[in-house]
Amino acid sequence: MATRITTSRRADGITLLKISCPERRNILDEASYAQLIEALTAVEADDAVKVLIITGSENCFTAGNDLANYRALAEATEVPAITFLRRLHAFPKPVIAAAEGLALGLGSSILMHCDFAYAGNSTTFYLPFVNFALTPLGATTYMLPKLAGSKAASEMLMLGSSFSATSACELGLLTDTTPDGMALEQAYTCATRLIAKPFAALLATKALLREGDAEAIGRAFDREEQQLLERCRSPEAQAAIDGFFSRPHG
Repeated sequence: MATRITTSRRADGITLLKISCPERRNILDEASYAQLIEALTAVEADDAVKVLIITGSENCFTAGNDLANYRALAEATEVPAITFLRRLHAFPKPVIAAAEGLALGLGSSILMHCDFAYAGNSTTFYLPFVNFALTPLGATTYMLPKLAGSKAASEMLMLGSSFSATSACELGLLTDTTPDGMALEQAYTCATRLIAKPFAALLATKALLREGDAEAIGRAFDREEQQLLERCRSPEAQAAIDGFFSRPHG
């Protein structure tokens, strides 16, 4: 099943970007990243769009990067997921994430590049890169310690354990939690408040908020991409990924 990336624009200037492949928990692959970048480029160029909301379908945000893509990265020189996250981080208009159900790996990393993020109370978060003998991506090793503190970041990234929406909110990955099924509604409420603000001042404020860390985040993207490509070529990672695919999955 191919993951579908769709956008729908409302008359009030809010565009919804939806990741949809419920049969595979909205997993992302190389084709998905190309579609996501294309969508971001189109939304940025559309002067009628003031705010972007990113969500998933069928009670799932996204299960992150397709593990088969990591195996293919053994022969690659760049990581499509990182190319997408660079583009998302540089997106000049306000971005709001609405997560339900599951935000796995890249699904959790995406939240750090959004200006606001809401999640249903029972949403589960994972950053399990090390469990597959891989390393984090998307400037996560720089941004997560700044948000959550070094000890919490070490726990999430080195142990690769799951954590709750309440924990994600307390650690700074979320703006707020909502009752299950209400994250998107809360995102629309936030977006409505944003579009009522003077738009040029809003864009300038976002740019100023991002400017201070721009060089450090750029370097983190570069370091993580190089390290991840090296890990993908390692026998350890290839064995871990092969082991995942050899297990029965119900």
